[in-house]
Amino acid sequence: MAKEAEDQARQTSAQAEKKASEASGEAKKKASEFSEETEQKTDEFSEDAAKNYEKARKIVSEDYDKSKKYASEKYREGREFASETKDELNIKARDTRDDLSANRDNPVVVGNAIAWAIGGVALGVGAYNKHVKGELDWGVVGIAAGAVGVLAVGDYYLSQWLFKNKYPKK
Repeated sequence: MAKEAEDQARQTSAQAEKKASEASGEAKKKASEFSEETEQKTDEFSEDAAKNYEKARKIVSEDYDKSKKYASEKYREGREFASETKDELNIKARDTRDDLSANRDNPVVVGNAIAWAIGGVALGVGAYNKHVKGELDWGVVGIAAGAVGVLAVGDYYLSQWLFKNKYPKK
């Protein structure tokens, strides 16, 4: 009986070893297939990624070049506009300076200068006195600003009429 049990154990052990060997071979085969499949998928993914990278790089490069060109054009236009505007402002300033120099003895110009100087001093002294007395508030400032505006408009139209009819500009 012991010999039979030993033989039985050997047979069972041999069968288990055979099945384990077969399972190991099957597992190796499946692992090899899975490895090949994974390698193939990885290669495909890498190729797709490389293609997509190239497409994206090309698009970004083109957009960068377009943006750079556009910015360059706008910069150039801005510089030209600034240069033209500067020239125009210099011409206007020179014309105004020449106009004032040529008309410095005109009674309208002299009268305006004196009137605005006296008005500015009077406004400043009046505001200071109101401030010292504690009576200066936004209502007083608003009334004074409105009065200055009305006087400025009146002075403009009176000066234009005097320049046109009595004391023409030189």
